[in-house]
Amino acid sequence: MSATRLRLSGRRLWAEWGGLALVMALFLAALALLGAPFRADNLIYDYVAREKVRAVSARVMIVAIDDRSLRELGRWPWPRSVHAGMLDALAAARPAAVGYDVLFLEPSGDDAALAAAMARLGRVQLPVLVEVPGDNGAPSATELPVVAAHGLGHVILRPDTDGIVRRVVQFTDPDGRPWPFLMDQLLRREPLPLPPPGQALEVEREVMIPFAAGPGGFPAASFVDVLRGRVPPALLKDRILLVGATGAGLGDRFSTPRSAELETMPGVEVQANYLNALLTGGVIRVAGPGWLLLFTLLPTAFMMLAFLRLSPRANALIGALLLAGTLAVSVMLLWWGSLWLPPVAALVGVAIVWPVWGWRRLDLANRYMVSELRALGEEPKLLPAPPEQLAGDPVERQIQLMHAAIRDVRDLRLFVNQSLDSLPDAALVTDMSGVVRIANAAAERLWRGRMPGGPVDAPLAAAFAALGQNDAQAEMLLSAMAAGRLPPDAGYESRLSDGMTLEIRLAFFTDAARLPLGWIARFADITALRASERQREDALKLLTHDMRAPQASILAVLQSDAGAVPADVAARIGRYARQTLELADDFVNLARAESGKFAREPLNLSDVLTDAVDDLWPLSSAKGISVRMTLPEEELMVRGDRTLLTRMLTNLVGNAIKYSPANRRIECVARVDESGAMISIADQGIGVAAEHLPLLFEPFRRLTEAIPTSGVSQSGAGLGLAFVKAVAEGHGGRVWAESAEGAGSVFTVKLPLLP
Repeated sequence: MSATRLRLSGRRLWAEWGGLALVMALFLAALALLGAPFRADNLIYDYVAREKVRAVSARVMIVAIDDRSLRELGRWPWPRSVHAGMLDALAAARPAAVGYDVLFLEPSGDDAALAAAMARLGRVQLPVLVEVPGDNGAPSATELPVVAAHGLGHVILRPDTDGIVRRVVQFTDPDGRPWPFLMDQLLRREPLPLPPPGQALEVEREVMIPFAAGPGGFPAASFVDVLRGRVPPALLKDRILLVGATGAGLGDRFSTPRSAELETMPGVEVQANYLNALLTGGVIRVAGPGWLLLFTLLPTAFMMLAFLRLSPRANALIGALLLAGTLAVSVMLLWWGSLWLPPVAALVGVAIVWPVWGWRRLDLANRYMVSELRALGEEPKLLPAPPEQLAGDPVERQIQLMHAAIRDVRDLRLFVNQSLDSLPDAALVTDMSGVVRIANAAAERLWRGRMPGGPVDAPLAAAFAALGQNDAQAEMLLSAMAAGRLPPDAGYESRLSDGMTLEIRLAFFTDAARLPLGWIARFADITALRASERQREDALKLLTHDMRAPQASILAVLQSDAGAVPADVAARIGRYARQTLELADDFVNLARAESGKFAREPLNLSDVLTDAVDDLWPLSSAKGISVRMTLPEEELMVRGDRTLLTRMLTNLVGNAIKYSPANRRIECVARVDESGAMISIADQGIGVAAEHLPLLFEPFRRLTEAIPTSGVSQSGAGLGLAFVKAVAEGHGGRVWAESAEGAGSVFTVKLPLLP
């Protein structure tokens, strides 16, 4: 059940991970593509803009319509003749180009003089007024200067949501024709023409302004000084001059990243900063939607992947590195690459998924832990324990469940230790690396004096060496253990130098999920057992030699001196001698079957049955009994001792012949089912009463004892069926009988098939 709950929790975790990843991807894509106004992005950009020192081009100079010019020349607006005079003064200085940031929209009597002055100067660029939307539902309205100029351009500056100007917007009309910006026109020898008026304006791209100077940071000359010749012409020669208002109350003033808190910058100085960037190659490009989307999604995607592979501590480190790295990449690209990738949307993604996923994973782990603790508490207790009364808030109940589980584990650990100590055999428990972690009391006694400090915390190989187990068998067993490929019979017997005989066995143990946890090594003292077996062998030798030899001699004497003993006496003596020989053989065969020492080989059980029936043909023919065999087409391949299996089936068929009246039939059927190979032997004999069936396979039980009214006299000590049972079970099978008194019997043997 816990594995099922774990799999369900795992699937739920994957589903929640996928759902969170999808939601975050859509959310961040919306933030990136819709241009969410994060003030933090602006703060980062402004910091870099203030801290990075940028060169101010010597080619840019401002002719300022300042307060002093207003005091000397009068109130604004000035007559067009004043501007014409300024253009003539500039023409004498021969500047490279002039951007005259003054709107000449209404006709005036001095327009002809102004136009003539522009023509004499050449390369004068004038601004146009663009309003969005236009009148009467038009997409836009454009008002052109009333005088002709070398080029025209818009001077639209759009502050960000915080009121600070950071960028220049470049527009196109629906046909893709650009609406040129005034500063861009100044650098073109042939300015671009304006699209037809009244067209919709579409944002082509945005360019960030790298402010090189704050208010008053560019070289400037007062308008009135230039007009009256107070400025040396050499100071103006070959420069790009921007004529614009800086005086109080004139023109637009903007907050910029270079402005102080209460300070603003005249529009002409903003234009000068953009023109300076064009001249020095420092214009800051805004990343396109694709790159911005990738930059926004990538940190969160990496964080989500880290959740699947790394630990919470590693994820915390990865999250901190992603936050710092994303910010650093954005700043470095802005500082050295003149590319603006706003980082805050990416930072927001990491900042959201990090705690959200951590909370979900913690909640899931907590739910799983509580579920497992409850299930553990409901399972049958291996050891008696008082029921845990849960009370208090959820956290207190969880603590109580944990307390009960820890108590049960401690009690179980004590119980396991006490159980191991109660075992008569020495036992060592190791971890997967082969280091002994637990040794019971018998093991402590076995290694006392052989291993200083005992076997605990020592490698199992060292414990083997302390017992003098340095031979090939020990090395092979330890090597197989280290490789995790122990054979089914993982162990051997060894006789120690002090005469003790040990049976050494290894087996691995697993957890509830069947995963290996370590090894259990058992060292059983079988010294007394082996001594008993030697005594048994001596007894068998007595049976096989000392008892058989005299009986064989008796039979030989009876055959050689047939006339020396009366015939009836000789027959009785011969019968008794043969019974004694059969009894000795039965004892020997039963002892061999019970020893489990079989000469196993692959064989066909159908062939074994055929051999047994053939061996008994004289006996069955003498009683007129028909023995019929039914054999399957496929082979009944088993692994076993041919001699013992043949003897087993001979006993069963022989019993069927012995306990069947003359001229009857015996059915021997071999077949295969899903669980193994089966041999059934059915007779039409005297049968066995139901209450006597459990006694059939016990030693020294004979049918004539169980059914005294049968009227059939049979010799034997009652060891035949005990031998059958020992052989069947020794081959991993079993034998059983079905019978009813007077209705015959069916004996069935089942053995495992050869894999």
